[in-house]
Amino acid sequence: MYFHVLRRYLRMKFSGSARRVELKNNQGRKIVGLIDLPKNQGRSPVVVICHGFTGYKEEIHLKSLAQTLAKNGIAAMRFDFTNERGESDGTIEDINFSQELADLKSVIDFISYQGFIDPARIGLAGHSMGGQVALTYGPTDPRIKVLADLAGVAYRGAQDTELEKKLRGRADHFQKNGFLFIWGYKIKFDFYTDLLKHDTLSQVKKISIPTIIVHGRTDRIVPLKHSQTVYEILREPKRLVVIDGMPHTWRQPIHYKKVNPLVAEWFKKYL
Repeated sequence: MYFHVLRRYLRMKFSGSARRVELKNNQGRKIVGLIDLPKNQGRSPVVVICHGFTGYKEEIHLKSLAQTLAKNGIAAMRFDFTNERGESDGTIEDINFSQELADLKSVIDFISYQGFIDPARIGLAGHSMGGQVALTYGPTDPRIKVLADLAGVAYRGAQDTELEKKLRGRADHFQKNGFLFIWGYKIKFDFYTDLLKHDTLSQVKKISIPTIIVHGRTDRIVPLKHSQTVYEILREPKRLVVIDGMPHTWRQPIHYKKVNPLVAEWFKKYL
């Protein structure tokens, strides 16, 4: 029955080499995604890719990762969270971490019912705040078999990420006015208070599936120590790869030619 409900909300068409899909989240709001499929026939394993704060599904580092996965026989679904910059419903003013977790569940529910996907072989990757989403959500859903944390945030409140540096000394102003402009975007105070409710490191301790972590040594947005902390408390099998000279994203060919094969090989090995 649930499968038929999902199908009612699905619209799919090709967008370049990827299939464009629309589905509904738990609030009935539209989520838009792109699915890159491998050339092989039959059911494929799949990796769901989560973008970061103010990100979107077409960013080159996410697009190149999805294409690399597809070339390695693994489908990849990248999507826009609601209340973000992309095509999904909502405005960034209402961005909410708890809702992104709920959006991700809706995406996993959707992709697991597609006939071209093997529902027993679902992986999850996330970049930046999307990495925090992946680490927080991963141990709550037994359908997730493999994880990739890409420069993800591990904890909040230390004011060492670029986002929280923007908030430093402005919390009273933020709370009094109910919003703050961050990187040119109007963000409600509730966004930060909601973030602080989530203890991602406690979730990491529950992770029992293979997890790879990739981080740039020159990342100024999310310090490398976030990934080092996650790695220390993860169970085996695990791997931490630090890329010299790489910033927060891997948009440049010199970087995505290193990152993408590493991630794809991890999913090929364990998914």
